[in-house]
Amino acid sequence: MSARIPLPPFPRGWFQVASSDELSAGGPLPLRCFGRDLVLFRTQDGEARVLDAHCPHMGAHLGIGGRVEQDGIRCPFHGWVISGNGRCVRIPYADTIPPKAAIRSWDVRELDGMILVHHTSGDEPPSFEIPALPEARSPAWSPGMNRRWRIRTHVQEALENIVDPAHFVTVHGMSERPRTELEIEGHVIRSRSAVKQKGPGGRVVDGTITWEGHGMGYGTIRFTGIAELLFVNTVTPVDDELIDVRFAFWHPSDGPRRLGEALAAEVSRQLEEDIPIWENKIYRPQPVLCPGEKGIMTFRKWSSQFR
Repeated sequence: MSARIPLPPFPRGWFQVASSDELSAGGPLPLRCFGRDLVLFRTQDGEARVLDAHCPHMGAHLGIGGRVEQDGIRCPFHGWVISGNGRCVRIPYADTIPPKAAIRSWDVRELDGMILVHHTSGDEPPSFEIPALPEARSPAWSPGMNRRWRIRTHVQEALENIVDPAHFVTVHGMSERPRTELEIEGHVIRSRSAVKQKGPGGRVVDGTITWEGHGMGYGTIRFTGIAELLFVNTVTPVDDELIDVRFAFWHPSDGPRRLGEALAAEVSRQLEEDIPIWENKIYRPQPVLCPGEKGIMTFRKWSSQFR
């Protein structure tokens, strides 16, 4: 925990560590997530695997100079080969493999162009899965731009903005506060916000913003109004005070793409307006709230299950 944000920095759940495109060559790809060094690679069977980064032999980083082979990843230092399940399977100069020659293998899912890793403080298996994105399998939708930021804050601070109606007026210039309804179902949180959107020529249009979060690392946000737009929002802890935020946008294939792209650019611009606030605020465990802000505490109660 940090003094500025006294929350456990690494929640339990699924978090994006890379896109499938980043691993198109098979890797290895060094990662920094959850305050740890990891290595991502694709086996010759095409399966994405994530291991702790350092070889159990002498501690070399497998993601820097390592080489993917048929049965695992070859250490650049002494040539030990570590399989996707984390166990050493071959030593070029020894017939016997030490029983302790193993490192942690992480649960991985590759879904809709994302590579996700399950984080837990112990050895517990995942308690939920991330659902497939229907739009990714529909010819009625097509992918748009992707954006990525590194921000000095906590996962919870970034997500809390979604259920904080007042800041949309003061920070993002909305004409009035969104009217937001929240629904909790186990590890899933859903919100639906009625908003006033400024369209072409200054015309004000009624719209909705619908968020569905699956744990703290993955969520979908759907816009209606000026244009239809969907984006997948993933937030991954890097270390105690740094997070990796990614947006992957999707547009209706037969819709006004230019308008959708303008809305995606505006969503990205609004996130960038939040960054200097996130990076310099402190976390108030018991904030002094006004009527209409109860969604913040509802969100905090939901998020506490992932600590």
